Amino acid sequence: MRPLTLLSCLVALLLSSCEWVADPMNFSREEVPRFRAKVEHPAPPQNPSSLKVMAWNVKYGACRVDFWFDFWGDRVQLSATEVNDCLSKVAQLVKEYDPDVLLTSEIEAGSKRSAYVDMVQFLLDNTNLRYAAYASTWDARYVPSEGLGRINLGNAIHSRYPIVKAERIRQADRTDQDPLTATFYIKRAIARAELDLGDRAVAVYAVHTEAYDQDGTKQKQIAQIHELVKAEPLPFLLGGDFNELPPVCDEKADAGSPDGCDGKLRLAGFLDERASAKGTAFEQPPYTPSVMKRFYDDFNPFIPLARYGVGDAQQRQYFTHSVLGPDSKNDEGVPGFWNRTLDYLFVRKTDGWRDTDVIQGPGRLGVTQDAIRLSDHAPVAGTWELR
Repeated sequence: MRPLTLLSCLVALLLSSCEWVADPMNFSREEVPRFRAKVEHPAPPQNPSSLKVMAWNVKYGACRVDFWFDFWGDRVQLSATEVNDCLSKVAQLVKEYDPDVLLTSEIEAGSKRSAYVDMVQFLLDNTNLRYAAYASTWDARYVPSEGLGRINLGNAIHSRYPIVKAERIRQADRTDQDPLTATFYIKRAIARAELDLGDRAVAVYAVHTEAYDQDGTKQKQIAQIHELVKAEPLPFLLGGDFNELPPVCDEKADAGSPDGCDGKLRLAGFLDERASAKGTAFEQPPYTPSVMKRFYDDFNPFIPLARYGVGDAQQRQYFTHSVLGPDSKNDEGVPGFWNRTLDYLFVRKTDGWRDTDVIQGPGRLGVTQDAIRLSDHAPVAGTWELR
């Protein structure tokens, strides 16, 4: 028998340990912890006919600190002061909009890089939200890459209404990683919660799909989300960071084009791209916006495709993501600004929307906080009309 390689030995040791160094997340669907605010918040009206909702990737309380995997930075750890200052501004924006339901991704509850701050509880105690459920997607006692250390990251659902059930639903893993990397890598999962509105229950889904796969994992995850929500018997809200572009035209289509765009979709050339990274970086795989079309066909989006318009000039008001912050410039000297759409909200076809927008900065939906300084994603929000 050939001797085991060093890599094989290390993996075998990890797998045979009494306690997991990294949670393998061997589940298909399981219940997750629920939390309550430690302070008393005003009770919401019973039996509402509409709910204000928001989805936001909060970038683990880092605001505009550039991290080592973002091409533009080399930071690995945050101080408690940095995290608490950032989260205070995040909470202020949330409180200004004052949603009944908040869906967050890249939220942490005990990670070294975010100074072990419990962000789920922080938002409960510093907004008007009263209940929360947390679905961990990355739970490792020690991540060796760049000395990252302890990580506990996931998706959360915050609500003014009681959460009567909360669970996480496992998503497909990447197949393009070596065993050691895969052991310590994030394991994507969908957060689902049922809210008691008094006269009815509703289901809420918070999602965050893969960003760096080269094997089509993200497309599998997006397809799973669609099928799962399509089968949901309750009125539902689906939101989060899909890491995928909407199927909208970058240029006016040729006459008679069967898809309305003649293939002219914006897939690259974003202002925050660069040829080489400042630190170690992950490679962005090609976008495939066609996979989002089924969501617009089967569900009611908070921003209809027609509202996006054609080309950057019209669509930029709905962009939700920029790796590059406003105080930095790209390699051509252009300051960072929102440059693509990756974040969405959907409800069932028969439900409605009003007052929907992307909160890119002050003045959007009555908010005064400048969202582009608080995360690399903008909050998406609107009023969900239950019918």
